Amino acid sequence: MILFSAIGLSVYAQSLELSNNQGVIPANAIIVQEGSPDSVELITYLLVKNIGSKTIDVLCKKSQLSMLDSTEITMCWAGSCYSPLTHISPNAQTITVGQTITDFVGHYTQSAFQHFKPGESVVRWVFYDQSNVNDSMSVTVKYTTYPLGVDDAKAKLGVLSNAYPNPSIAHTSFSYAIPSDATGEIIIRNLLGSNVYSEQLQSSTGKVTITTENLSDGIYFYSLVIDGRVSQTKKLIVKR
Repeated sequence: MILFSAIGLSVYAQSLELSNNQGVIPANAIIVQEGSPDSVELITYLLVKNIGSKTIDVLCKKSQLSMLDSTEITMCWAGSCYSPLTHISPNAQTITVGQTITDFVGHYTQSAFQHFKPGESVVRWVFYDQSNVNDSMSVTVKYTTYPLGVDDAKAKLGVLSNAYPNPSIAHTSFSYAIPSDATGEIIIRNLLGSNVYSEQLQSSTGKVTITTENLSDGIYFYSLVIDGRVSQTKKLIVKR
């Protein structure tokens, strides 16, 4: 589950706009990204758009405001993924006017234990023009891993594999597993959150193959839903 709330930080936002699968992210927003102690990774996907009047070279900066013991955060930006020790991307991403870059990924992981400890880490992601640091946009992400209730814990028992091929040209496939006494569904949504595909699962384990020829090029999110609750969500790219 991801929630927004605005905070009063002084950030200059002139040329850049951030968004995710729920839409445009307000300036100076907080995103709460929830997991449970049995999670092994929380992944943040952000889209970065140039809404200015000229082409700019954009760097990404990671500010670790607070981190749980033995957790780490890494970023992928400008065609490369970097170590946890990298706080500013060595490479800048060139973004033309009106262009949206979809390649940013933040990986929050537990580095010393098999699963997360209960608690919260807070990381601010800042994207800025390499030649003008004041031309920037930021979002703060709270990575929370607290114990779940009984119903929510059941929703986490599902398994959803990575889609292949991804990016998809004509079709993509992925495997799933759900509890034997549960009902399951696969849902695909676009960046605006609209449902573009759904399929009821007929067995507790299996493989789903989906035709993507009728989908426009872009980013989608496919979810495994168990007993009406989203268990897992992953990213799917359609590109021809």
